[in-house]
Amino acid sequence: MAELATEPIVYSFTDHRVYREESPLVIAEGEGIRIRDTAGKEYIDALSGLWHANLGFSDAELIEAATSAYRRLPAFPCALGRGSVEAEALAHELLAAAEGRFSSVYFAASGSEAVESVLKFLWLASNADGTPDRKLVVTRDSGFHGTTLGAASLAGIPNQHAGFDLPLPFTVRVPRAHYYRDHLDGESRAEYVERIVRTTRSRIEEAGPENVAAMVAEPVMAAGGVLVPPQEYWPAMDRLLTDLGIPLVADEVVCGFGRLGPLFGHRRFGLRPAAVTVAKGITAGYAPLGAVLLGPDLTRSVAGAAESYGVLGHGSTFGGHPVAAAVARAHLRALAERGIEARVAALEASLRACLEGLLELPVVGEVRCVGGLAAVELMADGASRRPFDPERRIGRRVARKARDLGLIVRDLGDVLALCPPLITDAGDVAEIVSRLRTAITATLKEET
Repeated sequence: MAELATEPIVYSFTDHRVYREESPLVIAEGEGIRIRDTAGKEYIDALSGLWHANLGFSDAELIEAATSAYRRLPAFPCALGRGSVEAEALAHELLAAAEGRFSSVYFAASGSEAVESVLKFLWLASNADGTPDRKLVVTRDSGFHGTTLGAASLAGIPNQHAGFDLPLPFTVRVPRAHYYRDHLDGESRAEYVERIVRTTRSRIEEAGPENVAAMVAEPVMAAGGVLVPPQEYWPAMDRLLTDLGIPLVADEVVCGFGRLGPLFGHRRFGLRPAAVTVAKGITAGYAPLGAVLLGPDLTRSVAGAAESYGVLGHGSTFGGHPVAAAVARAHLRALAERGIEARVAALEASLRACLEGLLELPVVGEVRCVGGLAAVELMADGASRRPFDPERRIGRRVARKARDLGLIVRDLGDVLALCPPLITDAGDVAEIVSRLRTAITATLKEET
């Protein structure tokens, strides 16, 4: 029987075998892209908290927006036919920013709630449209979509299912897009994409396209390893989904609000989703908020179902909270006024240039970068794609060594993920990669 925890917090996404050996890192304050712990040690947070602190930790405009909103209306729901001025204004601004592709906004309090909500809306729409068997959802290996029952069932990450009696049986699992790890010897990127799209088609046809409500997918996989798809992938998937009559739901909980450059991550790849889920960066992490942007067809179906049943039996007390909505509005203004898309392009160029220098290390198999997302994939031998023994936990040890050096990154197995605040400049990028290089070489030196 496990011992009782000695810490008051049950930490999520934490290896509790390690957690019992080490004290948690407790942060006391932050400024810009740097944070300080309770002992006063400073770190560059190259993960933006948990993929969300896009403007760093001391943005005066967002803090003022929250402070002012608390004075005006500190709490009010979007429920029972009532809402706040801030939530109403934010919905209009999001729809305008999406340039007319979506018709309505449902507010939640987190990304998991947003994904769970869109699943329920898809099923509600299937019943309303007279296609009650259309309940399956296509999802990919290595995908991450949240931690509630439905959202976690969509995940293609085994530790999200182990011990939880998941996944629930409504998914059609298809291949991820990870050329470096998964391509066959001699297979080009185009040939690789053709093969996995063919497998995707086969699995959907086996389940019956008429039984599929949607595909839910991240434009770029984050927690699955910062997997940047080959350029041929999304155009081929778009053609496949169109051919099979299956709508796409873009999960942009990480990829939205400038993280990939454009305000909405699906624009980077020319996608046409029927709905989009957002959270994290919508407020730059300064307040909890999630949302679903619904396209016209889904909006009509949900509205019709709500009328049929007399009430929309779904909701969130804190979704569209007036303070969170005010912060999100301030963040939208900041992104526009500060030219964040151009800044992200510069950040991407800096990250790419610095990270590619790590390829000279024989244990670095691949570096990936898109917008303000990046990853370093570690291998026992990068050239032959020979992985480390998982029991050695090389990625976790490198991340821990980086922390000792004053750098926060995330180990996803033997992939080191970076998601620095979008305000990170070229000098800071160089320092981030320098510390990461030192952490990698020091860890491997301990192995010899």
